[in-house]
Amino acid sequence: MHVGSNCVLVAPVTVGAGGTVGAGSVVNKSTEAGALTVARARQASIPNWNRPKKSK
Repeated sequence: MHVGSNCVLVAPVTVGAGGTVGAGSVVNKSTEAGALTVARARQASIPNWNRPKKSK
């Protein structure tokens, strides 16, 4: 098994024997043995978004 850098494994999951998780992936389902798993969300931009202001 190999888990790439900056991955998040959301419990409970199992990485199958000999499996690989690609860097930067967020895995929330168990993976198959010997498989490469890559999980990334599609990038989205929110127009006209304003950062919330801190209250004093």
